[in-house]
Amino acid sequence: MSNEVLEAMRTCRAMRHLLPDPVDDALVTQVVEAGTWAPSPGNSQGRDVIVVRDAATKSAIATAIESALAPAVAAMERPDRTHRLMLDGTAHLLSTLADCPVLMLVCGRPVYPYVAPRESFVWSSIYPAAQNMVVAARSLGLGTVFTTFHGVAEPAIREVLEIPDDVLIGCLIPMGWPLRQFGPVNRVPVDQVIHEDRWRGDLRSVPPAM
Repeated sequence: MSNEVLEAMRTCRAMRHLLPDPVDDALVTQVVEAGTWAPSPGNSQGRDVIVVRDAATKSAIATAIESALAPAVAAMERPDRTHRLMLDGTAHLLSTLADCPVLMLVCGRPVYPYVAPRESFVWSSIYPAAQNMVVAARSLGLGTVFTTFHGVAEPAIREVLEIPDDVLIGCLIPMGWPLRQFGPVNRVPVDQVIHEDRWRGDLRSVPPAM
């Protein structure tokens, strides 16, 4: 793995403040293509990406999500700086979702195992693809954030995007040029994660920062 890939991962902060400036089609294609390189069960590749750039379509999706989620986010407690930044950023993203230049929904059908497809395998195909896309966007200087916003307004989103009933939606990723700076992500130290040869009990003295 190249140092450039590691650096992109290390500094891939969730970007909830995005410029409305357009993103070139070629860059969007690069990001989605990176998703196709991700592994999937049996190389089944049972995933698709809906790229939404039409203003009216984005507005319909954003309105459905904001009306369902914004009141709950506004009411959530912000006991410390970490929660305040995350929730204030989420509130901002909800209020500007229609202005994000690109919304990407990573979806998939149950297609594996071929003789008896199981839903669990859909997620193990969707999420590696989505992670590839997030890292690829970071490497191109684009900001993204992994969300499940679609869950609060799925019927409306399915209707607007004409998504078939047998297609599962894994995540919604807004993408655009970032208004904030990339930098090191806040994660627990690796020595609190690695268990050598056997389970070593609880390695974490405090809950990880969000």
